[in-house]
Amino acid sequence: MISVLFVDDEPALLEITRMYLEKSGSITVETSRSALEALGILKNRQFDVIVSDYEMPLVDGIMFLKILRTEGNNTPFLIFTGKGREHVVIDALNNGADYYLQKGGDPKAQFTELSHMIEQAFQRRHMEKNLQASEKLLVEIINFLPDATFAIDISGMVISWNKAMEVMTGVQAEAIMGKGNYEYSLPFYGARRPILIDLITKPDSEVQRKYYSIIKHEGDMLIAETEKATPKGKSSVLWAKATPLYNPKGEIIGAIESIRDITEYRKPGKPAPDMVPVEVTPEKVVNNGDAATPGLFDRMFGKTANSWYHKGVDLYYKQGKFQEALQAFDRVLEIEPGHAGAWNGRGICLKELGRYEEAIQCFNKVIAINPGDEEVYYNRGESLEKLGKNNGDLKLFEEAIKSFDSVLKQNPYHVSAWNYRGVCLKELGKYEAAKRCFDHAQLLIRQGQNKYSRR
Repeated sequence: MISVLFVDDEPALLEITRMYLEKSGSITVETSRSALEALGILKNRQFDVIVSDYEMPLVDGIMFLKILRTEGNNTPFLIFTGKGREHVVIDALNNGADYYLQKGGDPKAQFTELSHMIEQAFQRRHMEKNLQASEKLLVEIINFLPDATFAIDISGMVISWNKAMEVMTGVQAEAIMGKGNYEYSLPFYGARRPILIDLITKPDSEVQRKYYSIIKHEGDMLIAETEKATPKGKSSVLWAKATPLYNPKGEIIGAIESIRDITEYRKPGKPAPDMVPVEVTPEKVVNNGDAATPGLFDRMFGKTANSWYHKGVDLYYKQGKFQEALQAFDRVLEIEPGHAGAWNGRGICLKELGRYEEAIQCFNKVIAINPGDEEVYYNRGESLEKLGKNNGDLKLFEEAIKSFDSVLKQNPYHVSAWNYRGVCLKELGKYEAAKRCFDHAQLLIRQGQNKYSRR
């Protein structure tokens, strides 16, 4: 259930709006007749979305929004204003409003669009919270790894230093976080110099030869041993593994290194354990010791690409089982790598799972195979917008606009494409252009021309 606080000084409108929004069964509404009353409510309760009129006594909708943002309240905010107040819309967007809706016109169309905006605002904020939770979880996972682990950014500044690293070196995280200039080498070697983690982005054969016995390169991962380390002043044999850190665009943004003390295993009669785990890839099926070609069993037992495709569609479209549907679409692509429908279905599932970069790659594949499907361009644009929101990359919003333009070239009545185009323009700071997109979407709804589909 999406909880909404609706603020307006017209009692009749408050009640009508509450009744309509709650009719869907997915939204609950609490009403308030003034911004001051609403501020009192918000001291004791949180809401998923706030919808506010602009023109109200004492404190208008823009001032209400400014107060909330000043207090650190980032609840999605929708301005619900009368006609002829274009300056209000620009002011609202400049102060952090998520959407605006103009009063008037066909009531049913207006409340349908309001409901749609509330759901969109809620989904976007839910996605942001999930991302923040994921990042926090990742930090916690690193912190409690059994191996001593630390990470640096591309400039060499320490961005993570876990508890096992504190135990190994005696250096607390708060004493080293944010420091650069090879600060992390001091606890191990007593001097500022490149170590294994630096060799990921700046290979140095002299450093390797002088300090490390290189075990192996595994892709972009570097694994090595050293007998030169002296953590806590004690000569030790350390095994280390370093690998790059990438951002969603595939660019290296730093590196991470895990370290184990294997001194005991280097004593006579104590062979070192196998430090490199064997990776089992699900793509390889083994039968009686022979590796089978992916998709071979499907072909042998008569399962066709289309049967797997229809299963995937059923899983995600009717049952909402996106992870299971992905597996079905992967089976399709093992049998028929050029199956556009499977690439599209795979992209939709990845989008719903929040894996936007992978989703975009799938939609690009569909466009390369079979260009022209408006919904592929729409899903691609939506994924680019969400990825841009996550990364703060303005270029992704520009690319998303191009996708929505491709949709609107084929179907100028696609309301969601107009709305999302407006969202992207708003993120780029082009508020007047964004307003024109939102206005056009509302016009289409009032005219009953909201011909968009979500397959």
